[in-house]
Amino acid sequence: MLLGFVLVIYDNKCNMYKKLELNECDKYKDTYTINRIDPTIKIKTKRAFSSTYDNLTIVTEQVKSFCTNEGYEGLEFIELPNSPGFYWFKIHNIIEFDAEAYGTRFINYNKQCEGYEEIIGATPACLKVKEEIRDGFFRTDISFGSFATKAPLEIIGPMTKEKLKASGFTGIDYNEIYDKYDWQK
Repeated sequence: MLLGFVLVIYDNKCNMYKKLELNECDKYKDTYTINRIDPTIKIKTKRAFSSTYDNLTIVTEQVKSFCTNEGYEGLEFIELPNSPGFYWFKIHNIIEFDAEAYGTRFINYNKQCEGYEEIIGATPACLKVKEEIRDGFFRTDISFGSFATKAPLEIIGPMTKEKLKASGFTGIDYNEIYDKYDWQK
């Protein structure tokens, strides 16, 4: 059964952390835990959705308005001071990822920094909940990737996908999420 979709967002050729001072423990954290932006970053894309090389999702004023008009809750739009009309799109609605079902690997835990260097094995997305995802934006409880660029999967339900497609937003594709995959049978 189709549950929803993972957003696949194209890069905008920018690196949020390039000019930021990251400390030694930041490589064991994810984008949400680091929770900082480069106030000088200049986004030049025309896409409604884009991603920095370090996996921060950036959206336009049009996406922000769309989300407000739809009444979507649990979203935060962090203004980028040097890029008027662009925002870091943060999702606070959490869906549990089933790391055991997929065999996700947690690599090099650092006790002092309380995090992993890498978390590998995000796709296809295996969720603990096995029902259709409701209208809105969600993210996984686990962030995937390496070092300071770890980020959660961003997830929507079928109704949200139809609304996004109807709105003509650019810069996104959609990977299907199922309750069970062929390799699990």
